[in-house]
Amino acid sequence: MINLANSQFVKSCASKKDFLTDKKQVVFLGRSNVGKSSLINALTNNKKLVYVSSTPGRTKLISYFSIGELAYLVDAPGYGYFKDGSLDFEDMILDYFSLGPKYIKRVYLLLDSRRELTDDDKKAIELISSYGLKIRFVFTKLDKLNMSEKAKLMKRIEDNFPDISIYLTSSSKKIGLDKIISDINAAIKERD
Repeated sequence: MINLANSQFVKSCASKKDFLTDKKQVVFLGRSNVGKSSLINALTNNKKLVYVSSTPGRTKLISYFSIGELAYLVDAPGYGYFKDGSLDFEDMILDYFSLGPKYIKRVYLLLDSRRELTDDDKKAIELISSYGLKIRFVFTKLDKLNMSEKAKLMKRIEDNFPDISIYLTSSSKKIGLDKIISDINAAIKERD
């Protein structure tokens, strides 16, 4: 069992020539301001591993964190608010996903549990699927919903995406983290 608390930053990069391919990878992707940095910090039990900004779109590079000898946790830029003329988010993500399932064992797509899926979310789902990558939905900010809202969310997602695993999480309340950690461990153990 990999201990995510031992995660360490390795490098950030923006181009395919710099991407790492020496270990399996699990990547976290989502709309800007969905709580990706907070979730990664909660999973690794390290509040300072990934910078949490109050301004959307701060993550602009693909960042690698070593989670043991066999794998990297990868923090991808958030989509939606990303604006930087010197970097092309879409090209960077397409290049990264082209590494394929040999390296990318899971894509955890973070979605705000309080919001409907956006067009950008739907495009991300299509894009991930088109590369044959295993996708998991991670709904963040679960602590903001009441029981009725949680039930409606689950029904809506299960009706529209019956074959995708769903994780309901709250970084601040530490809800649902163990299930993601178990899935990360399962992903790393999978054979190529």
